[in-house]
Amino acid sequence: MRPFLVLAILPLALAAPIRTFAAAPPDPAAIEAVLQHQSPTFGGPTLDRDALTRIYRKRDFAPLWDDARAEALRRALDEAPSQGIDDVEPELAGASPASREVALTAAFLDYALALARGRVVPKLIERDWYLDMPYFDPDGLVDAMLAKGVGPALAALPPPDARYQALRTALERYRGLAKTGWPELRTSRTLRQGDKDGAVVALRQRLALEGYRTAPPPGSDPQIFDKGLASAVAQFQASHGLASDGMLGKATLAALNIPASARVLQIELNLERWRALPRITAATRIEVNAAAATAVLYEDGTSAKAMRVIVGTVRHPTPVFRTTMISVLINPPWNVPNSILKNEIMPKLKRDPDYLARGNYVFRDAERGQRLVQLPGPGNALGQLKFEMPNSLDVYMHDTPDRRLFALPRRTLSHGCVRVDDPRDLARRVINSESWPETAIDQAIASGETRRVALKQAIPVYVLYWTAFADPDGTVEFRDDLYGRDKRLAEALAARTARLRLSAGATTPGAC
Repeated sequence: MRPFLVLAILPLALAAPIRTFAAAPPDPAAIEAVLQHQSPTFGGPTLDRDALTRIYRKRDFAPLWDDARAEALRRALDEAPSQGIDDVEPELAGASPASREVALTAAFLDYALALARGRVVPKLIERDWYLDMPYFDPDGLVDAMLAKGVGPALAALPPPDARYQALRTALERYRGLAKTGWPELRTSRTLRQGDKDGAVVALRQRLALEGYRTAPPPGSDPQIFDKGLASAVAQFQASHGLASDGMLGKATLAALNIPASARVLQIELNLERWRALPRITAATRIEVNAAAATAVLYEDGTSAKAMRVIVGTVRHPTPVFRTTMISVLINPPWNVPNSILKNEIMPKLKRDPDYLARGNYVFRDAERGQRLVQLPGPGNALGQLKFEMPNSLDVYMHDTPDRRLFALPRRTLSHGCVRVDDPRDLARRVINSESWPETAIDQAIASGETRRVALKQAIPVYVLYWTAFADPDGTVEFRDDLYGRDKRLAEALAARTARLRLSAGATTPGAC
């Protein structure tokens, strides 16, 4: 694979719009001189000058930009904020024609790179991010721009997923809300259906701003916390990962009081994360959202089964990666990781000598010494079904004997693996064989024997992290940044902007 072009090159100059060529286009020799000798007005300290030079050398340093293309690029950059991108405006004021020519190419490629794969390399800020970014071919993109136009070339780069577009729509909406913001709600007690309180009116108004229907019945007291308001509160809670009890408690109040501007940033960060992901094209797949502790099985491009899951704790976060589910293991044994044996089981064993026997644990010989194994059974930590998806992280999906945990609104409780609600139905769906109906799975579990069932069709599994996403009905859902990925991404983008501003202040237009 060819190396990709990294362009973190453009200073912020929002007040300097792109200017078209009023005079003749620059001479190829002048363009070559800019690329070879001039301290460029278009770049910062990390500009890949060689990549730009290769692009121009292939075309004998002929100019790429006429007035029509420059105007099309200006229009495209004007649309950048709608993608959640606001730091790709080049500085062109006072530049020579040749410098402006190269600056336009750099601006085009920088924006294209941001659309195609994001502005931050996730692996540089995350220790447990195992997804490669989309491939980016700058030279091929220039060819596409020359053949099809600026707009069509750029339009083909962002994720084509409808969920990305829905989040862009949400961004526009929340930016409108952020212009005026919403007032902070205050109450000294938990409010529930039937209560009368002056804060109820403010609660109705606050929920209405985000589109929740809260109008009281005609002629009723708006200060009464009625059934309709309780339903709206429950809907808000569900879309924010809270317990949907319909009451205004501390957690719900805190979520309501997060500023609209913070929600705008949250949406922008998730758009950025979308762009950095490899494009998801498999029509049949499983997607896990660790931030929401949910998973969805897609069949032929349609959501076929939504599931609650349990994911890793903050200390043991579920990583971001892609793997392939290939089989279901019925009545699985659990090979206890050494870290869990050392840090969790051995201290319990010291306090309780019968802990291993009671938990159905045995030591078995392995190639490099003994290994602790929990034998199959209803109390096994993996439950009665394990969904095998080989990967170097040893992260997989599985059943659990502690089913009550799925009722919790926050389900960050595992060591990184993904525990699945209703695993028998999931097993039936992924095995997808007439010889393995649900009753056959039940019978195999009841036998107590360990048995591996290969899937007729291997299924891609994406384990992702979304703290803002839009439902098919347009409802925007938000989740807390439990693993700090939003925070680190925001810091990386802010550092990038600071570098660009510093670069802008350090450069002066040159003449050639």
